[in-house]
Amino acid sequence: MTTSPHILILGAGAAGAAAARGLAARNDVRVTLVTQTGEAPYTRMLISGVALGPTPPDLFALPLPQVEVVADTVVDVHPSARTVQLTTGARLPYDALIVATGSRPRTLPAGVMRGATTSTGSRVSTMHSLADAVRIRELLTRGGRPARVAIYGGGLIAAEAASLLHAAGHQVAVISRSHTPGVGAFGALVAERIAADHAATVHTHFGRTVQYVDLSEFGVGITLDDGTPLVADFLLVALGTIAAAPAPWTAGVDVDERLRAEPDRVYAAGGVATLHHESFDPRRIDHWEDAAAQGAHAAKAAVSELGLGEDPGSYLPRSPYMAMIHGRMVSGVGYIGGAESHLEDTDEFVVRHEAGGTVTGVTGIDAVGTVYRWGSQLHGSPA
Repeated sequence: MTTSPHILILGAGAAGAAAARGLAARNDVRVTLVTQTGEAPYTRMLISGVALGPTPPDLFALPLPQVEVVADTVVDVHPSARTVQLTTGARLPYDALIVATGSRPRTLPAGVMRGATTSTGSRVSTMHSLADAVRIRELLTRGGRPARVAIYGGGLIAAEAASLLHAAGHQVAVISRSHTPGVGAFGALVAERIAADHAATVHTHFGRTVQYVDLSEFGVGITLDDGTPLVADFLLVALGTIAAAPAPWTAGVDVDERLRAEPDRVYAAGGVATLHHESFDPRRIDHWEDAAAQGAHAAKAAVSELGLGEDPGSYLPRSPYMAMIHGRMVSGVGYIGGAESHLEDTDEFVVRHEAGGTVTGVTGIDAVGTVYRWGSQLHGSPA
């Protein structure tokens, strides 16, 4: 009797769940999905709604496909032996491996936090997990009055949080290392519009870094690099993410245009993967829709290399996103990092992003339909 090849998927977030869904109906492979010990998979794109809005935490649950699930955190991977070691000591063999362990938030540099204790440390938080979201919701409601919130960062999470908090009546200060926050997330032209909206709506400290954070049971004292003091009820750290990869990949998994890593029959998708492609500079693309698209593509690539399906070809980022920021709907499709930006000559604010003469992304303000329609033609072919 012939044994079906075993595809092992590490991680049950957007990328891992999508890979498992793409393989669940097949009867020619065995699929195992490895999740974190003690953690129920959830939809991370809903975190801001729980932290800053009315979304109840129980809506977070992410339904998993009908595959074998092992709840045991990965310790490391042994590509030469094609095995994965788990925290319980168990080892799982594989014929093909998809690493989809996601990302973790960047935190404040060492030496910045002063006076932190168990009771005061919760006044500084990222917004990356369900635990973060519940903590932030509690902080916002603890004093029975509008909160004073400092946000350190300028990307999508920081911008959306500033907008939602201000709309809810809280006092908001945005601190960003860049003079024009969000260029990497939105492109320069859209980021300039968002920065102007920030400046007209909330307190802004652009081109500044946080030098010290002093914590007490009553609040957070923040000292900027130019000596400016700020006082807040809590500090939201939104400095982006870094890859959360198991050994031997300490800084994330480099993959080619088919999402293949260097070891044979290893693939990576989502926030853990750094995509190398001839059309743009190497880059992690860490948002929910794109992670799911990468996971689905990696599953097809694994099946192809096992000789059980067609080659899916190169992965090209085409996933959409949108966010309401200070009353404007900001939307985008595809990849914009390192690309040249060109404002389209239309009645709507739409920006085309090109790298090496190829359109890799489209962004816009209050132009969702146009952005998504143009985005379907990225990289010179339909999605």
